[in-house]
Amino acid sequence: MKSSERLQSINALLDMHGRVSVVDLAEQFEVAQETIRRDLVKLEKNGEVRKVHGGAVSIKNKYEQSLAARFEKDMPQKHALARLAAGLIPPGSTLFIDFGTTTHVFAEHIKHLADLTVFTNSHLIASTFSGYSNCEVYVLGGKYDDSVKANLGPMLIDGIGQFLVDFAVIGTGGVDAKLGFSNQNIEEAMVARAMIARSAQTIVLADPSKFNRHGIAHVADFRQVDYLVTSKEPDYDTSAALTLNNVSLLSPSA
Repeated sequence: MKSSERLQSINALLDMHGRVSVVDLAEQFEVAQETIRRDLVKLEKNGEVRKVHGGAVSIKNKYEQSLAARFEKDMPQKHALARLAAGLIPPGSTLFIDFGTTTHVFAEHIKHLADLTVFTNSHLIASTFSGYSNCEVYVLGGKYDDSVKANLGPMLIDGIGQFLVDFAVIGTGGVDAKLGFSNQNIEEAMVARAMIARSAQTIVLADPSKFNRHGIAHVADFRQVDYLVTSKEPDYDTSAALTLNNVSLLSPSA
């Protein structure tokens, strides 16, 4: 394979998975690891990837879109899965809701329920409940990140640890049959892990674009999740992993 063809193939893998490793690429293309490292240097100089320890991530990756772009993407699918997830929440529930566009849509679908207590790090999600006196909403404190309109960091993690709730409702950057649930942003993944640890049940919201992808930061294994809610059934391997780990799948086509 020519160098130019290999570079195109690496880019295609990055678009598909968000991250590649030097070891895996060297085995796949049957070349030396140093050859792959030179390829990644070329791609980085072209502004197509960002090198990380042991590999590279795509700067074009869907995980790293701006918040505005994320809100515009796949909204009908997000509303479809949010409606399904809302059906899991009885009145009187206590919830962690992680920040994200899909979880924000979910909040829109539960704000009418009676006697909810919601803990969130998202200022946008908190404002969704404005005017609904049937809900108590607490914004968990931390370092404010204006790019996502949410609080992050160690103070937030400590704050999450003070509470025990019925449900953690989180989004995800990727769902992989072998690696479980992940995110490209390390701080976002830390928040999700903390919420899962302090919840009786975990609901993961994932539009189909997240299947067969993984980010750099692990969020949860399948056995830590109770429900995966999506707008389209996943592939065979992911479905098998859900069944093996007793994760309930909710989708309009299920």
